[in-house]
Amino acid sequence: MHKKQFIHKKPAYYRGQLLNEEDFRDEQRYHANARYRHNLNLHGWGIVHGLEVRHAGGNEIVVSPGFAVDGLGHEIDLRHEEKLQLPSNEANAVLVVSLHYEEDDVASASDDDGERNTRKCYGVVTVAPGAVEAAVILATIELDDKSHVSAHAIKPTNRRHMKTLLAPGSVTADSLEAHLKRGWLRMPFRPTPLPADKEVAPPPFRVGPTEARAHREIDEKPNNKGAAGTMAISLAPGVTRVLRLRVAGEINDARLSVELFLGGWDANARKHVAKSLLKQEIKGGPYDETWHIKEGDLHLETSTLSIEIRSEAYVRVSLVAIEVTCDPSLLHVAAVEG
Repeated sequence: MHKKQFIHKKPAYYRGQLLNEEDFRDEQRYHANARYRHNLNLHGWGIVHGLEVRHAGGNEIVVSPGFAVDGLGHEIDLRHEEKLQLPSNEANAVLVVSLHYEEDDVASASDDDGERNTRKCYGVVTVAPGAVEAAVILATIELDDKSHVSAHAIKPTNRRHMKTLLAPGSVTADSLEAHLKRGWLRMPFRPTPLPADKEVAPPPFRVGPTEARAHREIDEKPNNKGAAGTMAISLAPGVTRVLRLRVAGEINDARLSVELFLGGWDANARKHVAKSLLKQEIKGGPYDETWHIKEGDLHLETSTLSIEIRSEAYVRVSLVAIEVTCDPSLLHVAAVEG
């Protein structure tokens, strides 16, 4: 079983057919309408480039050259700048600067350039309280109480720019540029204290809005136990692998240990995941260390990351950052299917 739905008609010719002007108009109309549908459905409509509106002094504005597609799919190539005089009797009015497409209803026998049997097409720049249907908005203008315009009165917030339409699922990690497939997630170190029920836990960090610090003193005595804490690291959707870890801070009076953990859930084995991906020590002094992660594959749905930092004395931690990627080619282990 099948059903047919009428879409449109196209010209059809046969040998010996007598063609008149209407046949050629139908031919043009068919291809023009196909182009309009292509523009709207595959590219959308709006300003492609240019068409900036600026104050030209007095009560005049200038629209720069540019290219746009209107709401009906017409392509408008404004090749020269246009200067417009604003009305002087519209106090406190809000005017719209717009661009739309027009063409002659009747073909001219000849024009100023000596071309015969042509139908002229125009890009029309308009300043009015509103815009015609399907026009492209270039700017709005707020006149003062004397109907005057200034550079600050020209507002670009309502400009309509073309936004290419994308089919669902058409943009995947494989189709991204290389620099978009990887990047750094940066965050201040804001840890929670280590639980005290399994060990004699070190003191917690003092957590501020931009960094974490060990206590200088505990109970009015110098802190000789340092500090320790752990923090979850949020992963963006689509991340398949962690590539590098970076930790930085201004002061480290003794020694600092850093450990990155892979956690989460193994759906096949129905077990908790707990794996150390990296464990490093940092000697005293200001530090800015970056390490490569050898086995940083992440399951897209069930993997988590966390970091634990311990110090032996006073320390300040300013930055924790991980470099991640959504490039499937860097996923060395097949993802676990739940």
